[in-house]
Amino acid sequence: MIRLETQVVVIGGGATGTAVLRDLAMRGIDAVLVERGNLAEGTSGNFHGLLHSGARYAVKDPPAAEECIHENTLLRRIAPQAIEDTGGFFVVLTDEDEAFLPRFLEGCRRVGIPTDVLSGAQALQEEPALSPQVRYAVTVPDGSIDGWTLCIGSVKAAKEYGAKVFLYTPVTKILREGDRVVGIEAVDRASGDEYEIRAEYVINATGPWTTKTARLAGLEVPMALDYGTMVVLNGRPVRRAINRCRPPTDGDIIVPVGTAIVLGTTSVPIQDPDDFCIQEWEIDLLLKEAVTMVPVVEEMGIQRYYAAVRPLYTPPAERTEERREVSRAFYVLDHEELDGLGGLITITGGKVTTCRLMAEKTVDLVCAKMGIQAPCRTHLEPLPPD
Repeated sequence: MIRLETQVVVIGGGATGTAVLRDLAMRGIDAVLVERGNLAEGTSGNFHGLLHSGARYAVKDPPAAEECIHENTLLRRIAPQAIEDTGGFFVVLTDEDEAFLPRFLEGCRRVGIPTDVLSGAQALQEEPALSPQVRYAVTVPDGSIDGWTLCIGSVKAAKEYGAKVFLYTPVTKILREGDRVVGIEAVDRASGDEYEIRAEYVINATGPWTTKTARLAGLEVPMALDYGTMVVLNGRPVRRAINRCRPPTDGDIIVPVGTAIVLGTTSVPIQDPDDFCIQEWEIDLLLKEAVTMVPVVEEMGIQRYYAAVRPLYTPPAERTEERREVSRAFYVLDHEELDGLGGLITITGGKVTTCRLMAEKTVDLVCAKMGIQAPCRTHLEPLPPD
């Protein structure tokens, strides 16, 4: 057993966990990150790649929309190497879309998302591959973001400030002494080395695996998990992210990523983030809905398809069976306050787009508990270049 000591252990190497590690290190806190696989191996590396403007949530989930547009602006400044500024359209195709348009525009206005309304003819000039049935297109500051590049940048920055990272090292136990967490045990899958890492605080940043990780400490943090399927097509007939102007539902987004487009997404409830299977109807639905917005999709070849699990969480009083109704906002859970167990904090929910803000609020809590007065600077310093 290799024994180490640090101030804070972060569990989870996705966008949120690596952002937390960076923030801790930049505030002078000794920190270690442990991840069961590689960086961005979960949701952060398998979502549709959209840098959210927040417009998708402007009507039904204004807090999440406000977080997205705020962080969208910051990430463009501190992580340009991870972002392509594609811009985005919300397209109006039917009477139902047109009826939703005023609510959509008002929602964007309330949370500060800049928009411009183009006529159908103007939209087709900008994006000739759009359906000729397009009536209007609303411009929004969407983009595409590479989760892997973002995580790598956060880790490089954290290491420059002295943080340590252990990949392919799953946590096997969260150590407790009475009513306090005091560290973790983990095993390196490659070497077989066993680690005991003592710490003042452990942060659970494992996204869809939040429940499984919390159980290692004897706690229950129930998640409202679902997975979403994406289809990747060869070619890039549109320059912008294309969204359907309607309440969020299955198959209403096309994201240009590299030399391809990603069609998204579905919402299928599951119980276990390690146990789900993409279904044929999902692929058919995504293709059908994409063809409605961009007809040439019907002639394009499928490169691959994949899925990611959303780390959805709602407080007990707000729980619902309808996953589309669950807020995309994030939650910082202080288990000392919630469960009487000190030394453990969970950060869950949110989006890749909001990972920096999620980290800031998490580390604010850690600093308050440790009596450390060190302001967040992650919005000021760019990530290291590739």
